[in-house]
Amino acid sequence: MPINRTPPPSSSVPMSSDDTSQTRAIDAMDRTTKLHCVTAPDIPSLTLNPKIMSYMSEMFSVYTNKQVKPFKDLQTIVSSIKEQINKLKKCVDNTSCKYDEFWIDTVQET
Repeated sequence: MPINRTPPPSSSVPMSSDDTSQTRAIDAMDRTTKLHCVTAPDIPSLTLNPKIMSYMSEMFSVYTNKQVKPFKDLQTIVSSIKEQINKLKKCVDNTSCKYDEFWIDTVQET
């Protein structure tokens, strides 16, 4: 079933290129005169502290120093867990080998 579409209605008076350029110029003027929204509050621009880089650097180093001990503790815990996993692997391998030996001995006896 075909869809019948009609073009959108257009103005009956054709716009000349001069009218179009005037409209664009007026729009551009409106945009330049509207620096901010009418409802927006007038907020003064921020004044930058000239020592901001040293202040941020100090904050970063303080934060980094606070994180050193917890990070070392975390590394220690992870290392401990890895060691425990390796021990468990060895125990499981040993138990598996013992079970295989036991099973082979049991089968050979019968």
